[in-house]
Amino acid sequence: MMKEWSKQNEFNSFNSWKGLLYADWYKAVVRGNFQPPVEASLDPIHQCNLLCEHCNAHSYLTDRKLKDRRMTDDHLINLVEFLGRWGVKAICFGGGGEPTLHTKLADAIQLTKSLGMEASVATNGTLLNDHLINALTLCRWVGISMDAATPQTYKTGRNEDLFQAAVGNMSSLVKKVKRTKSNCDVSYKFLIFDYNQHEIYDACRLAKKTGVRDFHARPADFSHQGMGNKKKPVNYNIDLILEQFEKCHLLEDDHFRVFTVMHKFDRHLKPDKDFSKCYAAPLCIQLCADGKVYFCPDTRHKKEFLLGSHYPDPENILKIWGNERHKKMVFGNSPGLCKTRCTFAPYNRQCENLFTGNDPMCWRFI
Repeated sequence: MMKEWSKQNEFNSFNSWKGLLYADWYKAVVRGNFQPPVEASLDPIHQCNLLCEHCNAHSYLTDRKLKDRRMTDDHLINLVEFLGRWGVKAICFGGGGEPTLHTKLADAIQLTKSLGMEASVATNGTLLNDHLINALTLCRWVGISMDAATPQTYKTGRNEDLFQAAVGNMSSLVKKVKRTKSNCDVSYKFLIFDYNQHEIYDACRLAKKTGVRDFHARPADFSHQGMGNKKKPVNYNIDLILEQFEKCHLLEDDHFRVFTVMHKFDRHLKPDKDFSKCYAAPLCIQLCADGKVYFCPDTRHKKEFLLGSHYPDPENILKIWGNERHKKMVFGNSPGLCKTRCTFAPYNRQCENLFTGNDPMCWRFI
């Protein structure tokens, strides 16, 4: 089996056995009693200062018909307050756009923290300033999408020459995290494509040099339905990738972790979807900038997976959550309708095999 993380770091955020911590949620879903989700995936804005070739939000970032691309300041704050009252445990700000473009992001992070929830941000890192960096130190983790080790490769994928800006901002965030003794894990993110697969190891070395806590690499999904007309096959050199993974893990120490996450893919690096129902989808709610609620993060802006609206009144979510349409998506043929990599695939598998009446692990026996 290919190494994904070191033995001393096996209890980590990317280890999908984490899903067993959600046993109470799984049991409730199987009974048809959907609890408030563990996490909210919240996209405050559907705009970006980059337009990456591989972006899984490409189809709607370029859709001229899409209106209401930015949550109003008041609604963003109201939505966060509602999520806190509802019992959500954490909010990830990111998704279909660059969240740092929203001028209320820092306030939303601070509010999330003050309400007892945890926050995280997925960003390209090019727009960070002192105000944002101060807020980001309150997050449990910040993932900075780089996908390159050199300015040339970065520009190939992003069509912009902002590599040094992203690296510099990442370094500034790391220094602030250490200075404030924050528990924020800053991660250098690397999605693997044919154009960048040769410099995974160099990116890992650069990540360690910047002082980030984590380097995270995994294959991209060029079949993602959000890519629209950008979908295409990827020509991976699997031996080259695995060889670099091994070298990356040699860089690990007490202050630097490497995660080469492959368990959601088959040996050809294609997404692995071996489950029949989307039992884990209700563990997360997808809230988009245009006021819509979708079934899960992988089905953003697909009308067949639209649950309803959270705008103008977030309380409307309570009418949507666990209604008949929602249950039909969970217990119906959603895996057959969805054409993309599944973020929650291992969790769906866990629920299906352990909480639907079977007991293959004989849990009553220690």
